[in-house]
Amino acid sequence: MKKRILTTGLLAGFVLSLLVVSGVFAAKEVITFEGGNQGKVTFGHKKHSDTLKIECVKCHHTWKPGETAGKLCKDCHKAKAEEKTLSAKDAYHQDCYKSCHTEAKKSKKPAGPTVCTQCHVKAK
Repeated sequence: MKKRILTTGLLAGFVLSLLVVSGVFAAKEVITFEGGNQGKVTFGHKKHSDTLKIECVKCHHTWKPGETAGKLCKDCHKAKAEEKTLSAKDAYHQDCYKSCHTEAKKSKKPAGPTVCTQCHVKAK
């Protein structure tokens, strides 16, 4: 019986490994956020996670290290601030713009956009 459970566990682990390697659980390439009247914001999720090697918990701060699924930003950060939770707009601006892009630019490291219109693109 123990041998059967061990074999089943090993097989399940192998199948899960194949799914991860094949990209079934891979990060989305690009995510588009509605930017209200300022224009849509396109976020290169795969670039941040795979190319820049930014840990998931840097942005997904409610996840535990190593997790690849759980609550998303919009699950807690709504259009308008609620009690002690930042609005989605304030959370994105604080975490992306101020904490990452501006700090990288000050440190003379490669940085993401630091001007509003570089992220917010209005439809033509």
